[in-house]
Parts: sequence; C-alpha cells; structure tokens
Amino acid sequence: MKMEASMDRREFIKIVLTTSLISPVIINQKSGQPHSELFLISDEPHKDLPFLLGELERLSLHVGRRIGFAGPHPRQKELASSLKDKGMNLVPERKAEVIINFVYLTAPARPSFTLVQEGRIRDLRSSRLFSFWKQMQARPETSSLTILSLTPSFPSLQKGKNLAIRIDGKVVERLPLSRSVRRTIDTGFGRVVFKVENGQAWVENSTCRNHICQASTPIKFAGERIICAPNHFLMEIEGRSGLDAVIG
Repeated sequence: MKMEASMDRREFIKIVLTTSLISPVIINQKSGQPHSELFLISDEPHKDLPFLLGELERLSLHVGRRIGFAGPHPRQKELASSLKDKGMNLVPERKAEVIINFVYLTAPARPSFTLVQEGRIRDLRSSRLFSFWKQMQARPETSSLTILSLTPSFPSLQKGKNLAIRIDGKVVERLPLSRSVRRTIDTGFGRVVFKVENGQAWVENSTCRNHICQASTPIKFAGERIICAPNHFLMEIEGRSGLDAVIG
C-alpha cells in the first residue's frame, strides 16, 4: 500500500509541476503563519472538497471560512454551493482566506490530490484519506485541475515594489516594478521572456512545452509569483514575506 501511494505521489507531482503549474495565487501572509496549496485533479471538485477540507481540519490545518475565486471555474456555482453548506462564505478575492484557481492539464490524468505546505509536498494518503484516494483512482481520467490556496486572514493586499527573478531557487536579478523592461533569461534548461510594465510583470514567451506560465495573469501584489517548472524559473513580487518555489 505504501509503495503504491508513493509511486502515485511521484506521478502526481510530475503531472502538476511539469504540465500545469498554475496561474499565480496570492500568498500575502503574516510572518510565521503557514501557507498551503491543495492540488485536486477531479471532474467533481464540488463533491470532493467538502470531505478533503474536513480531513485537513482534522489534521490541524487551518482552513478559513471566506472563499474567493481567482478566475473562472467550470464548477464555480456548484463549488460555491457545496462550500456554503460547509459554513464557508463567498467573498471578493482580496478578502478571501481560501482562493480557488483552475487550469486544464495538457493531458488527462487519474483523479488524485496532494498538498504543498510551506513549500514542501505533504503526502495526505493515510487512513481515511487513503481510502478516499483509492475511490478517486477508479474514476475516469480528467484534465481538470483545481487549486486551493489556503492562507491565514490578512488585512489587505500590498502592491510590490520589486520583482525577483530566481533560477533553481537562487535570485539572479532584482528589478523595480516602476521601470518598463523586457528581458530574455537563459536558465540552462530553456529560455523565458518576461516583461515589466505599469507596475506588473508577466511571462511573454517560454521554450517550455505547455506554455502555462504564459497563460498566467500578470502579477503585481507582494508575494505573487509565476513559476515555469520545466525551465526552473520563478518570478516573484517581493514583500515582507514570501515562499520558496517548488521546482519540478
């Protein structure tokens, strides 16, 4: 059983980090408080998430009551309804403690889930969660990936002043967001073209196969980031707190 879970965990991480790494989510957290992201491959997130979030709370992981959507979700109405039944309320994204994101995988994958907690991947498949995961594995493959960013309460978003560029986790350049720049970076694994303009930054082009980083919306708030896992590239708006990237 442990071997099966371990092998699926490696497969899941490979799928998420190399084919779908997502549009940026807000990580403006208070110093010393945890930040987590739950990745769920499922056609039925509105049915799966109430149970999963309940189990996370049983594992003493803080799950806020205010939810917001970072962008369109094909199951948005069903998600809002099922999470409301769990005592969660839909609020504007800037006020949310749980931010919901969505992206299509470039290839179908088996339904599954995993948690990235404070930059580390945590295997949740134990006890009741393992049984739930086994049930998910029996479903047809899907290309739907839902991402939940779980953050503590925070008073307000702060616009960043500087953009940090990291390759393999090391800062190679810092740029002020007040200056317009278009730059090409050779990471040793590929090339990424990014642009800074009007206080925002985004990836304009990349040699990665799936170009998910290019589809990411521009970032401007402290703690927001865009990751291109195949090129080991990360760009982050610097603030008082932040997280290291998980690089695939």
